[in-house]
Amino acid sequence: MGTPLKKKLPKNPLEVTIAGLKFKNPVMTASGTFGYGAEFAPYTSLEKLGAIVVKGLSLYPRQGNPGPRIVETPCGMLNAIGLQNVGVDEFIEKKLPLLKGVKTHVIANIFGETIEDYMEVARRLDKVKGVSALEINISCPNVKEGGVSFGNPARSRSMPIPPATLRTVMVAEMPRPCFLAITRPSNDWTRSL
Repeated sequence: MGTPLKKKLPKNPLEVTIAGLKFKNPVMTASGTFGYGAEFAPYTSLEKLGAIVVKGLSLYPRQGNPGPRIVETPCGMLNAIGLQNVGVDEFIEKKLPLLKGVKTHVIANIFGETIEDYMEVARRLDKVKGVSALEINISCPNVKEGGVSFGNPARSRSMPIPPATLRTVMVAEMPRPCFLAITRPSNDWTRSL
């Protein structure tokens, strides 16, 4: 029969703290799979999520790749959206207000072609309420200007913005927590970060 536990269970056993932010649970959307969040409100309760990680945001609106962008395969699908987005200013003005009443964290995925682009997007987001953290995107392999160039350690060592530099600058400059979205073509990350 055993002795009953005297230790009290936490009020919310799924609660986690990451980078100083308390999340009600560890379930977060993956950037690029959930739009800007509000699009999914008719289908699910957004408040049940630990965080909404919005689709990548750039300094200016971006059309992305021409179609076709998505192809079904026998074992799944391939996509090459090309980081289409409304730009940081329209996100702040039109998309973020739609999440105002949602009681969960919003994490903004950001990207740029230069370190100055990344920093400016981050600065603009820092001026608004409703964004808990930034996810710095160096992982998109289908974009010539950044993506795999930033995200692949073998290539990024010769790039003007190595991932370690980008991470260091962003973390030092931003008062919000910053996460790094990395790519998976290499297992050599310990040397580049």
